Amino acid sequence: MKHELHEDNANYTKEIAFRAFLCRAFLLLRRAGVAIVARKRKVRMKTTLRMMAGAMTLGLAGAVYAASATTTDPRAASKQTPWENSLGMRFVPVKDTEVLFCIWLTRVQDFTTFVRITGHDAKAGMYSLTPDGIKQGVNTWDSPGFQQGLTHPVSGVNWEDAQAFCKWLTKQERDAGRLPSGYEYRLPKDAEWSAAVGLPSEFGKTPKEKHRRIRGIYPWGMEWPPPIGAGNFSGTESKVDMPADREIIRNYTDPHPRTSTVGSYVANPLGLYDMSGNLWEWCEDIFTPNEPYRVLRGGAWNTHDGDDLLSSSRNHVMPGIRAAGNGFRCVLAPAASP
Repeated sequence: MKHELHEDNANYTKEIAFRAFLCRAFLLLRRAGVAIVARKRKVRMKTTLRMMAGAMTLGLAGAVYAASATTTDPRAASKQTPWENSLGMRFVPVKDTEVLFCIWLTRVQDFTTFVRITGHDAKAGMYSLTPDGIKQGVNTWDSPGFQQGLTHPVSGVNWEDAQAFCKWLTKQERDAGRLPSGYEYRLPKDAEWSAAVGLPSEFGKTPKEKHRRIRGIYPWGMEWPPPIGAGNFSGTESKVDMPADREIIRNYTDPHPRTSTVGSYVANPLGLYDMSGNLWEWCEDIFTPNEPYRVLRGGAWNTHDGDDLLSSSRNHVMPGIRAAGNGFRCVLAPAASP
């Protein structure tokens, strides 16, 4: 049975609402500061106060919808009452699919638990961006070359690492009686990810055929450059410890030079965070038949190209490649037939 979309406002956690408020406040006040330089004192003060009021309103709006309730039955999950698993990952339904999407990218704390219990080695050969350019093997998922906390998304993991995590979590929760019969964790399929980001029907049979076919639509709307607070992309802030010639999104700034804590930006209408920016998200699918490349969606903290941030854009990478701009999001799905 495919999930139906609930139209009510999202119930955010207090912590996430507060982070979103701080993010917007930072950006709005920064923009206000620019306005101060260009306007007379009276107008400057009025502008600053208006933007501060806007930031306060956004913060209060998040607090109003602070989530407290979860459900233990995935069939009863909704945007207002997510299903929560043993790791504290929360899942909500997506219209026109049979899956529940995790509202966050898989976090450092989730992947750390997996590695601690299984001994899985996900450290070899990671590509990372340094002041001297792209380097391989100097950083790892647990030390990616920039500061991360436990609630940041795990970066530098490949498709195979993500598959191993999903299989482990499925078995772990089945053995513990936490996962209802008939369900499993996996990566989202390309079509499911399109539904989650809000795309209309796409033309084409494969991800390659659908790639960038729908123009002018981004996860945040139709505006370019992105509006203030749209997500964690490569804006002016990301020039820190980057190659001098590295391109950025002009006229865009966010508070996060590298990854941001999951839930730092506003959720989409389905209650999903970071569907644009922060980290590219591995999907189940191959990009085109007879080739090994796997699909990634959504863009990352180091993405500057507008075409890469289109809702219809796909990246395609060999499944064994680890890179600092790549992570993954899990879905809870009906288990595949043996």
